[in-house]
Amino acid sequence: MGTIKMAPEFFGTLNDLGLAGSYCKIAHFTEGTNGFWAWLFITSKLVELVDTVFLVLRKRPLMFLHWYHHVLTLIYAFYSYPHSPGFNRWGIFMNFSVHAVMYSYYFLRSMKIRVPGAIAQLITTMQILQFISACLILGHLTILIYGQGVECDFEPKVYVLATFMNITYLTLFINFFLQSYVFGGGKDKYRSDKKREEKKLH
Repeated sequence: MGTIKMAPEFFGTLNDLGLAGSYCKIAHFTEGTNGFWAWLFITSKLVELVDTVFLVLRKRPLMFLHWYHHVLTLIYAFYSYPHSPGFNRWGIFMNFSVHAVMYSYYFLRSMKIRVPGAIAQLITTMQILQFISACLILGHLTILIYGQGVECDFEPKVYVLATFMNITYLTLFINFFLQSYVFGGGKDKYRSDKKREEKKLH
């Protein structure tokens, strides 16, 4: 729903201000319906911590990536919201879009509905692409602001935190992908799961 509701402002700004303008200027991002859903996105980070709490209460293994990602995103969300830099438009819209797919996947799994293993890989790939995009945007803003003197809706401290956050996320998610699906025998794991299910049917 967040992706759908924020799409008109996102693509409208892209059309009106161009690619660079969409992450340089805040424009109408925090106004009206779009502003409401941006605020809901910020508060949703509190709700996402419940996921971590449930894992702890159920005594499930808690990956560093899991709690680090949730805690740092929560800190960044509430720290950056009062400043609302232009690049938050991309961060929030991309995050909403990826999470729409990810939590739909988790919902199906929780209902004991079998989902192809390739979908999990696709979601991780989407997350990696999200952080690559964020790093490229932040890098281009560095050139625009500090190299060309372009005036953007920009807060240096938020920019530093955003850069640190996205670089560490990109590193951790690439490592997770490699360990889970390349070095960790991900394909073999899913093949083994499929064989076990076939045996149950017979």
